[in-house]
Amino acid sequence: MRWLRFIIGLLIALTLHSLLDSFYPNALAFFNPYAILVVYYSMGGNVLGAIIAGVAAGFVQDAFSNTIFGLHAFSLTICAYAVAYINSRLVLRGTLAFGACLGGAVIVNELVIYILVNILLKQRIEMFEQQLLVKTIFTTLFGMAIYQLMLLFLREEPIEATQRQAGW
Repeated sequence: MRWLRFIIGLLIALTLHSLLDSFYPNALAFFNPYAILVVYYSMGGNVLGAIIAGVAAGFVQDAFSNTIFGLHAFSLTICAYAVAYINSRLVLRGTLAFGACLGGAVIVNELVIYILVNILLKQRIEMFEQQLLVKTIFTTLFGMAIYQLMLLFLREEPIEATQRQAGW
């Protein structure tokens, strides 16, 4: 059931990405629907599933962006692992916890991309600090609104926690 939600969410994120690009070509500089999807899936605490979700969402984002192939896959995988690991230990639930994890994931995602672009391409990203702040705010607010809508329509906690394995 979770993978079905992930695939539907990935299709929605891709549709949103395509629509935003057709109206405003640089829209993903201010908003990242893939980060919302990856954090939502990673909040369940399943580390392996979160890593796979981060890789899949990142490769889809890379395929439809003009960037180095694998750049977003690597950064979203790091974010997915961090959120899943934290949630496997703390079991965070609720809109504010989701917003905090999403805001942190967007910041980490952008920092990883910034570092990799500086190392691999030897280029500086113009207005990085302003874009980071705007992207974090817009993505976090939009993600929290989506989370609230899911609470309203599902009438239950939309994030299913996985059982923590003993012996790890």
